[in-house]
Amino acid sequence: MIPRVGMSYARRDRKPMSAPRHYSEQEFEELVSSALDELPIEFQRALEHVAVVVSDRGAENHAYGMYIGSRLRGTPYFGGGGMPDEILIFRDTLVRDFGDDPRRLRAHVIKTVRHEVGHHLGFDEAGVRKLGL
Repeated sequence: MIPRVGMSYARRDRKPMSAPRHYSEQEFEELVSSALDELPIEFQRALEHVAVVVSDRGAENHAYGMYIGSRLRGTPYFGGGGMPDEILIFRDTLVRDFGDDPRRLRAHVIKTVRHEVGHHLGFDEAGVRKLGL
């Protein structure tokens, strides 16, 4: 778990791919940590009280990531309230759909992290998509 949550997007291109390689929890957490480190410092500060958690429950949620909590200075988003805000990054679905190519996987982890951070910053799904996330 990385101490550091919006519904996410699903893969649209269904190109045939080779079998994804296995990514250990540590390897995947390093990808997520790197994506967080690449965020602008102002966004990193906005995440000071947000837990970023790697999970293998993406298939059951049909998502690559999920934000659970209150929008920054706003109203609860997706059932938030009372509990600490969380960003869930789903290793199982990201590796399933992009694990055949480490560069693509890294790019989609970065996109997913930014997408969910966008929800924390107050963007709804349409707003996050307008940002290209």
